[in-house]
Amino acid sequence: MTRGEHWVRTLLGDAAVAAADGVPSVRVADGTLDGAAWRAVAVVPNPVARFPRARGGELGLDEGLALADAVRGAPPDAAILAIVDVPGQAFGRREEAAGLQLALAAAVNAYATERRAGRPIFALVVGKAISGAFLAHGLQAGWIGALRDPGVEVHVMPAASVARVTRATPDEVARVATIVPATARDIVTFARFGAIDALFDVHDPLAPSSAERAAIVRALVDARERGLGTRAPRERLATDAARRTRAPALDVRDRIARAWQS
Repeated sequence: MTRGEHWVRTLLGDAAVAAADGVPSVRVADGTLDGAAWRAVAVVPNPVARFPRARGGELGLDEGLALADAVRGAPPDAAILAIVDVPGQAFGRREEAAGLQLALAAAVNAYATERRAGRPIFALVVGKAISGAFLAHGLQAGWIGALRDPGVEVHVMPAASVARVTRATPDEVARVATIVPATARDIVTFARFGAIDALFDVHDPLAPSSAERAAIVRALVDARERGLGTRAPRERLATDAARRTRAPALDVRDRIARAWQS
């Protein structure tokens, strides 16, 4: 069982989990946390998926459209929890020709539209959160939490792909990450940029203790009660962490905005 499906079951229970209509690689679960309604969604591998590049848990055409349906079709009073463990989007000639970008955009639009309409949107990163897959499934959340674990990885490209493109060795890629934090892929470094609201320690991501589960549930319930699930992603730029680590980028954004308005 993958981390994504495992955490859907951990938080909402085995009985609640079902495959999205016609798309077994998207898991959907409806349940309650502290008496309030929640819908959790996750993308998991499907070794017999009709698009070969989407068989390892990647977010492809079927997955993007199924996510959109699952988010838009959630019970009216349910908050959405995106459980994130995605190794990237399903790059492939057939996938690209058939409109992969439109499927990913459908998922983004569903999350953003529901959030703007007042539905709380949350994300919990439990594994990989790579490239366009994370953009389509997770980054539109108003609140983002993550496991503090070496298996959690956030980046625009998998490490092996970065090494191939740059013609560097994996060791060289890792060394650069220690010098330029923006190139790092570990979750602790990513959190320093202000994108993560809470980090959770677990002794084993596939076997969390009852206390570890309870801590995550408390954080989700508290964030929902405080209205954090409906925040716009741009608000992450106003966090103390973002002001410290992204000052040059924020300055450039401010200058562009002022130049545009003049």
